Amino acid sequence: MPVVDVRLNALSESFPNIHLNEIIEKIPYIGLDIEGLDENNGIIRVEFNPNRPDYSTENGIIRALKGLFEKEVGLPIVNDIEESGYVVCIDETVDNVRPIICAFAARRKDPLNEHEISQLISMQEDLHNGVGRKRKKSSIGIHDLDHIVFPLLYTTFPKHFSFVPLDRENEFTIDNILNHLDVGKKYGHILQNSDKFPILIDSQKNVLSFPPIINGHLTKIKLNTNSLLIEVTSINEKSAHDILSILSFELYDMGFKIYSLDITSHLGESIKTPVLKQSKMIVSDGYINKILGLNLSNGELIKCLERSRCSARILENGDMECYFPRYRVDIFNPVDISEEIAIGYGIYRFDASSSSSNPSLYFSGKKHVSSLIFNSIREVLMGLGFIEIINTNIISKNVIDDFFIRVDNTDLVSIEGSKSSEFEILRNSIIPSIMVTLSKNIHEKYPQKLFEIGKTFKVHQSELKEEWSLGVVIAHNNTNYSEIKSVLESLMKYCFNKNITTPRHNFDYYLNGHSAKILFNENDVGNIGEVYPQVIENFKLRTLVSVFQINLNSLMDLLDLKKIRYL
Repeated sequence: MPVVDVRLNALSESFPNIHLNEIIEKIPYIGLDIEGLDENNGIIRVEFNPNRPDYSTENGIIRALKGLFEKEVGLPIVNDIEESGYVVCIDETVDNVRPIICAFAARRKDPLNEHEISQLISMQEDLHNGVGRKRKKSSIGIHDLDHIVFPLLYTTFPKHFSFVPLDRENEFTIDNILNHLDVGKKYGHILQNSDKFPILIDSQKNVLSFPPIINGHLTKIKLNTNSLLIEVTSINEKSAHDILSILSFELYDMGFKIYSLDITSHLGESIKTPVLKQSKMIVSDGYINKILGLNLSNGELIKCLERSRCSARILENGDMECYFPRYRVDIFNPVDISEEIAIGYGIYRFDASSSSSNPSLYFSGKKHVSSLIFNSIREVLMGLGFIEIINTNIISKNVIDDFFIRVDNTDLVSIEGSKSSEFEILRNSIIPSIMVTLSKNIHEKYPQKLFEIGKTFKVHQSELKEEWSLGVVIAHNNTNYSEIKSVLESLMKYCFNKNITTPRHNFDYYLNGHSAKILFNENDVGNIGEVYPQVIENFKLRTLVSVFQINLNSLMDLLDLKKIRYL
């Protein structure tokens, strides 16, 4: 988990009427972990979740604490954003490379100090690794505004184009940067399929950045810098604007005034960035109290939300329309709003002993009955000498075709845009996956006795349905239907004290006359048989294989679980 250093004097100055120890005690209650306190250097090291990139600097943490201590409540606002008059033009050649750019300018009277530069660079890298997906999705350039002559042009150049990269004295070609500089070797793969490369230049042809690899040296920020240009290039518009909003609030908290830029496309379309309009979400009436086990009034709920630096209003139908800052990229679902209200209410105020007064809202954790059944199955099969394996739910279509010979599999669920032939579809049966495992262990000692409890997928009435399945396999030269059926009967007896029937039924992938359906209370819950020779050959196996598979969802639905005594 990433860690940020917070200065103790910054905490004290932000909350002059609150003792430092009390401030530190509240830090975990806004979703942070304290890694350590270094009193000699006057810092506290705080660990934060990557889904909260606004916590990657001390300003973001202090902003949240101000709400908890009610020094500032409700939505944070960047006041008086002025138009800079600066323009960034987007050339059409970037459309197939890295098509999106957005930016803003920031100015203040005092220059950046060493700590602020360190915090900005740290936030930049955290954003690169998190929201930016290691620069593949988005990357950030931070520049000294005073060295830039507008308008800017975001365009592309061939690999022999050269400029002076950050912290270098001589010019390098794009090709040299990608092949000889460490940063180029690390991130060059992002542009590996390009013959032209994105470059941001000003009106004097000076290079500001070569995204997502490196900035130009001319606009490097220094200790005397007091005017900044922040630009984000991306392949995803939401990601770019999310990052820009986080940086906008950070610089505003540093005392900078924010100025918008005009971003103009080659089609003549223009937008002003940053876009800092708050996001909103509707939460149904009563949902939050039900989730949290509280009985708060609407006014109390709104007050709690405001302490988490959000806001809300009650609609005519009783639902709550919640507002949260654009930089809160972690809020997706009403349960996230419930968490914010819990933080505003005070996590430290929740008391599990309240179960005595309202037992319907508080209960001790326990295993779900399906977990108990799965564990019972594991114990029995392991006792019979089987080894449990785990395979992925996504497999190759070739694997399905190799097992289900002469079977129409037109209802398979495919993965759109799969980059690998090994991960193309959601499996509709668990046995093909186990056959793959056997094929990779042909040099191991036989007999091999394997089982897997996993999910399978099918389309039912135009909807995707996932179900738990059990697959059991025996592989050796003398295995047969009788052997695998004895395992099935033992499993049903010792797990459920139930009997099953196995009426003969031919399947294309089992040997004729050596296969059957598995029926429980006359309901089809699976199948059993000796694997057909062609299937064995398809998986390049050198021995016989017998198997059974059970749809555990169907079996559990047919069992009266409350009466089962053998779990």
